[in-house]
Amino acid sequence: MKFSAWSLRATLVFSALVFAPGAFAHLSIDPAKVKTGADVDLVFNVPNEDDPVGIDHVTLGIPADFELDDAEAKPGWTQSRTGQAVTWSGGNIHKGEYATFAIRGTAPQKVETVLFNVLVGDRTGKSITYRVGLDVAAGDEQDSGARTLGKAALVVAIIGAALALAALFVSLYVWLRPPPP
Repeated sequence: MKFSAWSLRATLVFSALVFAPGAFAHLSIDPAKVKTGADVDLVFNVPNEDDPVGIDHVTLGIPADFELDDAEAKPGWTQSRTGQAVTWSGGNIHKGEYATFAIRGTAPQKVETVLFNVLVGDRTGKSITYRVGLDVAAGDEQDSGARTLGKAALVVAIIGAALALAALFVSLYVWLRPPPP
């Protein structure tokens, strides 16, 4: 499975806006809170804090009540999916660096905290499993994921196109009107 064109945008936007220099501290998820039943794009920040060999595989164990739709296709990584688990392998996260891994799906229908099991490992067989929580809440919480950013970009593009069209009409009017007597 592959993401459409949004996967590169999501990675770039999240890398630039969310993962500041202090982001190497721990594995994290963004957004950390979603509303029940919402379509969401989740981005996992996977750091290599101290493994000199480098992390070469990441597996996300998806909770049973989270409906997984798709997983990001990452250049340099091979992706496989088995049931509710997605594995990326063959890439390399060097010591002191991090990589992002994204999934798309539908949040559970009830208020709860769901736990994602995230296994990271290197070529020597060393691995660590993290449990990362996603808060699912009722109400009007806003999705800060890539879909919201994409909607904002679409609105800006439409406004820009409307302004360009208005400028074209004004230019044509000025150019085509008869000269003053």
